[in-house]
Amino acid sequence: MIIKTAIVMDSTGYLTPDILDQYGIRVVPLNVTIGNETFPETELTNTDLFNKLDQISGISTTSQPSVGLFLSTYDKLFNEGYEEIVSIHLSQKISGTFISAQMAKDLSTNKKIHIFDSGSAASGLGLLAWAAGEWAQDGLSGEEIIRKLAKLKSVTELYFMVDTLEYLRRGGRIGGASALVGTLLQIKPILYLNSNGEIDVYEKVRSKGRAWQRVLSELSRAISTGDNYRIAVLHVRHFEEGQKVLQELKIQYPMHEIRLFEPGPVIATHVGPGTLGLAFHPWPLKTK
Repeated sequence: MIIKTAIVMDSTGYLTPDILDQYGIRVVPLNVTIGNETFPETELTNTDLFNKLDQISGISTTSQPSVGLFLSTYDKLFNEGYEEIVSIHLSQKISGTFISAQMAKDLSTNKKIHIFDSGSAASGLGLLAWAAGEWAQDGLSGEEIIRKLAKLKSVTELYFMVDTLEYLRRGGRIGGASALVGTLLQIKPILYLNSNGEIDVYEKVRSKGRAWQRVLSELSRAISTGDNYRIAVLHVRHFEEGQKVLQELKIQYPMHEIRLFEPGPVIATHVGPGTLGLAFHPWPLKTK
């Protein structure tokens, strides 16, 4: 079958190369600035990021891809023979990436470009792009994929815990008062992307262990519906713990698809090392 719809996502979806290759998903990178140097995220590892941060007194910052980079990506895909493009991106409440993609669409001579706000980040975004890749391979049109994405987005959940709220506070992604409370009272908040696509506190728990059990209870609640689920375990420089969680979940939920992913430098800049989380949704999506 000739695939007519191309799938694009920004680099904060962090799908592994095997998935990107299998479904031909194109990645447009965000940028990371460390001191006086700026890098496309795809050219930097988390080890690079934190090693470089150790050598400077400042912090890293992030920025959305340029409109020109999006436009050149779209033009190249049309030149390759694709008839439509579905471009899926980081929540516009926490990044200007969606706006850059939309401006590129407005400048393109081919208007068969569909820009989709995932309302999420990291594996919440990645799981949606993965699904879109499968639908494109099945021959669905851009409009059909967008309709299905809207439904899948509504049942996609992402929960994560950070070692410290300091990174989010620095980047302005969560209120400074929340960072102060977490520091003083040793509260381990469970964070999530709320219905507005904003990073928010889902629940405040007294210990890391209890917080993680609360996250796992949300997964158990979802799976209790009887649907098959696609589950992403995500970690930032916490590989051993991520692997441990992955193996435990595979034993507990052998009928479900479970993979391990590491969010890269853009997300790592805002959440810091030691972050652990889960993203999941029912898959395949039932048509009702």
